[in-house]
Amino acid sequence: MRKIFIISAPSGAGKTSLVREVCKNLSFIRPAVSFTTRKIRDSEIDTKDYFFIDKDKFADKINKKEFLEHQTVYGNLYGTTLDSISTISEQGLDVILEIDYKGMLAVKEVIPEAISIYIIPPSIEILRSRLKNRDEDTESVIETRMESSLKELEYAKYADFTLINDNFNLALNSLIGIILFKKTPEKYVKSYIHDLISLNKLIV
Repeated sequence: MRKIFIISAPSGAGKTSLVREVCKNLSFIRPAVSFTTRKIRDSEIDTKDYFFIDKDKFADKINKKEFLEHQTVYGNLYGTTLDSISTISEQGLDVILEIDYKGMLAVKEVIPEAISIYIIPPSIEILRSRLKNRDEDTESVIETRMESSLKELEYAKYADFTLINDNFNLALNSLIGIILFKKTPEKYVKSYIHDLISLNKLIV
């Protein structure tokens, strides 16, 4: 199987924008489109951002064991199917999953070699500001998301990498760097580190 990259973050941390730009910049990786029962937003496109389905169809997929992972987030159901991953892998491409912390832990339990990257905001105050500036939620929904985000941030320690999204371009370049690093065969990484150590000894 090709590599699987998990991008997780609390709501408003910028994971969707980062994933979108990563896929624009790297030709060898594609996002696995998740299923959800939540209402589609004006800025979203069905089958591109999510597969928007009702709860009955979602339950049917659960019963048929089609999901690699599925979670309830803010009262809505979200799930990633095994088929969505295998379809991309069979094309010789790597897979990127944009899921919450519960999904991240669930996928890592089934596929421990998957690479998890947790995006965090520079501060809680900036996260609140971003949620307000999105102009997609009511004040009460924003407060609910903020309370959940405080809990979600505690799970960043379980990811393989943690990335602060303070400056978007810097965060994007760092995320691309992590992906390219994990794509490099281990023997070349060890050789590179050995050469750096040897060079450092010569300089000293």
